[in-house]
Amino acid sequence: MSYQNASPAADLVRLASLLVLFAACSDRGRESGRIDPPGSDSMAAAPAQLSMDDPALVRRSQLAASTAENVGTIWADSTRRGDTTFFGRGRVVTTNVVYLDSLWVRIPDPPVRAGIPVGLIAMWDGTTLQPNAEMFTLTYGGETPARLLAHLTAARSRGLRMVVAMTGGARANYLTGGVFDMAKWRARMQTFDTPEIRAAVAEAVRDGILIGNSVMDEPFNDGGPGNQSNSWGPAGTMSKARVDSMCGMARAIFPTLPEGVFQDYRLAPNDSYRVCDFITSQYRTAKGAVTAYRDGALGLCRRDHHACSFAINVLDGGIQVKRQPGQTDYLADDCPLSTTGGRGTYFPNCRMTPQQVREAGRVLGPTGCFLTGWKYEAGFMANPENQAAFRDVAAMLAARPAGSCIRT
Repeated sequence: MSYQNASPAADLVRLASLLVLFAACSDRGRESGRIDPPGSDSMAAAPAQLSMDDPALVRRSQLAASTAENVGTIWADSTRRGDTTFFGRGRVVTTNVVYLDSLWVRIPDPPVRAGIPVGLIAMWDGTTLQPNAEMFTLTYGGETPARLLAHLTAARSRGLRMVVAMTGGARANYLTGGVFDMAKWRARMQTFDTPEIRAAVAEAVRDGILIGNSVMDEPFNDGGPGNQSNSWGPAGTMSKARVDSMCGMARAIFPTLPEGVFQDYRLAPNDSYRVCDFITSQYRTAKGAVTAYRDGALGLCRRDHHACSFAINVLDGGIQVKRQPGQTDYLADDCPLSTTGGRGTYFPNCRMTPQQVREAGRVLGPTGCFLTGWKYEAGFMANPENQAAFRDVAAMLAARPAGSCIRT
């Protein structure tokens, strides 16, 4: 359409109409609560010269945590960190159209501290570390709103980094009739949505202390013999798209915090995470050669553009018992200390030996953004040989350049 022959009067009328439309749309946005008033802390003015290629700009959804669990669908075509977006409460914009209720938000990548952090799951004892855990540089574990603030303060004072599971704990907390209930998960996530916690998390991410949050543990695990409670419901209950929606809801509360999931990378291989930033894939000797396991995980992470982190199952990841016909429990000579670290937490598993811990840590640790493992246990860590194995792994990782747990 050309306006070459339009009169000046017509141009003025057209301009006036646009200004009226602009004002009306802006007022509707404020009346509906979609945008914050001028001067609000949550509103940032567009930079004077802002490039659409600016790597400091990232796509972030401000959808309320109560949004329906199709958040993953909304995010399915989203760009990755480093891209530019506009967002406002109630709308995710995935086109080049600039809506009047959109805001410029500049979120830099979190700082990356020297060294790859390593530490076992469940290492906190109040706000101090469990005995014989002084060599570790990472804590990983479930949190409550009150405990999270205390742990962030303790981690800061001790120079530790943290990966948290805000919606961790027993699966029973999130089940209804033995099946995962998203409403229960969402209700737990919303308990962290307070001004104090949002500010503390943002500060900890900015300072490189808090490096990730895991939204779910082993979503595709069916439990199995001896471990039936470790299930989220019948096969098909969980999908990567559904877990993606959980990462999206958590991100709506904590825009700068990397969101991930704890799962074996080999499960649901034909689908891809498009929202979650990282996966933590746990190794045990029954899964084959540790180098092949590492390479397979890294290949999937490269394909799907999310970060990799690793875990070692120290309590149940050693050589498994060779079962006798009909055997359902340990026999007296099962899990000998000559080839294993002793009995695992359930049959037919045995604990890892110090050498198995050392080898797995040296292979997996340098290729992920952190290394953790299931889990801290006082008896296992009281063994001087196990302590020495972890010291060796921690010392090696301290000298390696750390990676980020965010999508690429």
